[in-house]
Amino acid sequence: MNIKDFEYFQAMFQERNFSRVAAKFKVSQPTISTAIKRLETELNTQLFVRDASQHRLTTTLSGQQLAEHTGIILNQVRVAKNEIQNINTGKIVLGLPPVISQSYFPQIAAELAKQDLLTQIIPVERGSAELLKLLLNGTLDMALVGSIQPFDSARLFSQTFAKTNFKIIVGKDNPLANQSDVWFRDLQDLNFITFGSSFVHSEALKQLSHANHFRPKITYQSEDPQVIQGMVEKNVGISFLAESAVTNPNVVQLNLLDDPQPEFYMSLAYRTNHILSPVQQKVVDICLDIKN
Repeated sequence: MNIKDFEYFQAMFQERNFSRVAAKFKVSQPTISTAIKRLETELNTQLFVRDASQHRLTTTLSGQQLAEHTGIILNQVRVAKNEIQNINTGKIVLGLPPVISQSYFPQIAAELAKQDLLTQIIPVERGSAELLKLLLNGTLDMALVGSIQPFDSARLFSQTFAKTNFKIIVGKDNPLANQSDVWFRDLQDLNFITFGSSFVHSEALKQLSHANHFRPKITYQSEDPQVIQGMVEKNVGISFLAESAVTNPNVVQLNLLDDPQPEFYMSLAYRTNHILSPVQQKVVDICLDIKN
């Protein structure tokens, strides 16, 4: 089967129009028609039915079934191309959430530099939720990701290398700075500075909010833990951060009294069907050797 035929079919399934699909790929309509016929011959079925009276193209049940698999097929081809390209170039595309990048990657980078591997790393910084999508579609070779429970996915191998608690942080001039711990329910009238929805912190905050039956007043969101801590230092609001992310000496950390409460797990992940090159295996070993 021709991979291009699957691309044409996927577009036809979405557009239901030969001329639009031909224009999209900059080919002739007969090229699209021939590709569809080739698939129909190979699969011994009809994929589309043309309703001449209503000038409409409909997908048969067989076509609908093929469409369920086409996206997976094309995604796997893209993943394979990305993996092979990275093997050939010797580069490793590594996903790094800002919190883990700030807390643990300097230690990892130091060891990578010792083994002359640092120049082979191409870092991609995003929130963990976004990194997982990039990992599954083949953009990344591996990623360090955060989660609020031990990582579990049939499509990804993962191993936890560190775990930490979440803290409430406030400025030194905030009245809460005089205490060492706090109930989350007592924060419902305060302004929060937080990470966006692609970060694990957002899911953990949502979990606590649900347990305490209120929605926090989020006044600002950032992807940079330093920005968040800087705003907290200036008493723009309070925040909810993994303990390992707190580096600003001018903020005060408060323990949460809630029980149970979410924890921040940090794991290395890569696709289960990804065959590690010797260089990639060295990077995996270095990442997993980092101690909490």
